[in-house]
Amino acid sequence: MAEALKATDAAEIWTLIHEQRNKLGDVLETLSVHEWAAASLCEGWRVRDVAAHLIQTHLVTGRNLIADWIRSGFSLKARNPHGVVRRGSMSPSELLSLYRSTAGRTSYLPGQLTYSLVEAVIHGEDIARAVGRRVEVSPRSLVTVGEIARNTDPILGGKRRSAGLTLRASDVEWSAGTGPEVTGPLASIILAITGRPTGLDDLSGEGLDALRTRV
Repeated sequence: MAEALKATDAAEIWTLIHEQRNKLGDVLETLSVHEWAAASLCEGWRVRDVAAHLIQTHLVTGRNLIADWIRSGFSLKARNPHGVVRRGSMSPSELLSLYRSTAGRTSYLPGQLTYSLVEAVIHGEDIARAVGRRVEVSPRSLVTVGEIARNTDPILGGKRRSAGLTLRASDVEWSAGTGPEVTGPLASIILAITGRPTGLDDLSGEGLDALRTRV
């Protein structure tokens, strides 16, 4: 059931990506200077840092990816902060303008189109929840990202955290896995299995204690 709901067509995925980027842009428009400086759900990053990272994702090309990898010693984990540091002197209004102007782009990491949707959804939650806002996410985007997150270990860690558990969404028709059940809104499930403790607050079920020890 879960796989059947996952978006696989490139044109549809781009529609979902741009829709989610624009929804987050609407949230960014409402933030005060203090909220831009608030801690996000992404450990070690402020709201402005997450926005700067998303801009880097919007702008990625094969050429600048190679240059970034060389500068970071061919480490993806070391590469990610470069976009944050590079835009560290920009004001919130400048970041917002650059975010808006790049959100419609269609460049992406080679072979990783769906990861652009993952970033738009998860980092959108990282920002919005941290400042008491909400970003609406379509069921199709939620299911697509949920499937990717629970099957991915490098970077996301979702495969390890969800192993041996049944994940069941309470707001969309989606469930996956086998074992003790964890139930709740799919966005919160995604946050929990990708290492955001805040996601646990909305979840319940006999598998929740096991998941909690992994987050």
